[in-house]
Amino acid sequence: MGTVVIIGESRAAELIFGKPTITARDFAAVDCENAVVIMGKNARCEIRSALSVIVDGDEPSAELPRRVQLITCGVSPKNTVSVTSRTPERLTLSLNRSIRTESGVCEPLEQPVDISGNISEYDLMAAFAVNILLK
Repeated sequence: MGTVVIIGESRAAELIFGKPTITARDFAAVDCENAVVIMGKNARCEIRSALSVIVDGDEPSAELPRRVQLITCGVSPKNTVSVTSRTPERLTLSLNRSIRTESGVCEPLEQPVDISGNISEYDLMAAFAVNILLK
C-alpha cells in the first residue's frame, strides 16, 4: 500500500481516507518508490524516488523533481488534473491523460466531487489524484 506525503500548507489530508499519510510543514526528503507526494504552498523538498509528485500547475515551481511522474493540477486542460465544470456546490474533476498508478495504468476519466468547507480547488484536485494513484 502506498503512502501519501504532504509537504507545505495543504488541507488535502482531510479528503484522503484509508491511506497512511505523513505531513511536513516546509521541508522533506522523500526516497520511497510507492509514495505519492503532494506539494502544498511553501513546500521545499528533495525527491529521490516516488510513485508520483503532485504540484499546482497554475503556480509552477523551479524545483520540480526529475525522473518522477509529475501530476500537475490546475484550471488549464493542459494540466494532468483539471476542473471541467463548476457549480457553487460541486466540481467535476478530470484526469486528462493516462497515468501510472500503484496497480497499473488509469485512463482519462471525470468525477464530480462536492465542495466541502474551505478547501481549495488545488487540494480537491490533489486528493482526487491521490485516490486514483493509490486505488
